[in-house]
Amino acid sequence: MGDKVKISIVVCTYNNSSVLDRTLDRLARQYCPEGSWEVLVVDNNCVDETQLVVERHKNAERIGRLRVVRERQQGLTPARQRGVRETAGEWLAFVDDDCLLDESWLANAIRFADAHPRCGAFGGLVRPYWESGAEPLPGTVGWTLACQDHGTDACRIWGLVGAGIVVRRAALEQTGWIQTPFLADRIGRRLVSGGDTEISLRISAGGWELWYTPDCVIDHVIPALRTTPAYLKRLAFGLGISQVLVDALVWERGFASCVGQCARSALRQTLHAAQAVIRDRVRGRDRRPSSINLHFALGNWAGIGRLAFKRSLVGAVSRSSPPQVSTSKS
Repeated sequence: MGDKVKISIVVCTYNNSSVLDRTLDRLARQYCPEGSWEVLVVDNNCVDETQLVVERHKNAERIGRLRVVRERQQGLTPARQRGVRETAGEWLAFVDDDCLLDESWLANAIRFADAHPRCGAFGGLVRPYWESGAEPLPGTVGWTLACQDHGTDACRIWGLVGAGIVVRRAALEQTGWIQTPFLADRIGRRLVSGGDTEISLRISAGGWELWYTPDCVIDHVIPALRTTPAYLKRLAFGLGISQVLVDALVWERGFASCVGQCARSALRQTLHAAQAVIRDRVRGRDRRPSSINLHFALGNWAGIGRLAFKRSLVGAVSRSSPPQVSTSKS
């Protein structure tokens, strides 16, 4: 492949060709004077025009190293695993098919990676990009849409959203995630996730740092469909399930105590959110934030139910963590 690849950008996609076209267009505009990069589109059984879109961009030759592979096993996790196996970069950037990268994103990502030898993964500023017809949501519920904003200064954080997460290949390989992921993440249109947080937790458990940098800016496309009350309730419910499963991964005191803690937390959140819904209705206020929080809490209960059949998740990150590595420069 010639020059050593610094960053491999992996774009996993499922029947989203129109937005993927825009995502690839933004990638074609990247100015990267230093380092070398490649783009791999992982087609996760698309039946739309995904292949045609990628072929058109390949023919335009605006992205020097653009390839596409098809992953038959459905789901974001197997698609990402395929992307890892098919690429060679020292760093891996998992860019969603609805993420529009700022033109300086790649150059800034390489600069940040080079300046932080102890960093195992980092992410940038992820802003909502409201499509025509989409009703902007209050900032208090931005977490449901994978937005990320930790301020104007780079800082260490405990976890990263998946939209544009950049991971050091060596750190990811040490976790064992490539061979044995614990959470399935999203499959098709199902909204249970948690894979991004699992990756962050496992990298952190291996002794690597997690960072946020505001210099890597992404506009996350939010179509009108994703701002409807029905969708937001489904999304929040799925995130509630995911939260319980993620919390279980790092629990260290046994299954019963994990379930007990999750149940107490779910009860507090359910009561608080239900009261907020009633209060907002009586006062005629926007009920979306409180309704989203209520469905998140209800999802917690569903997550506890799932945990009963997934006992091995409890403490899985601690049990599987490799010895913490020394990442200081020699």
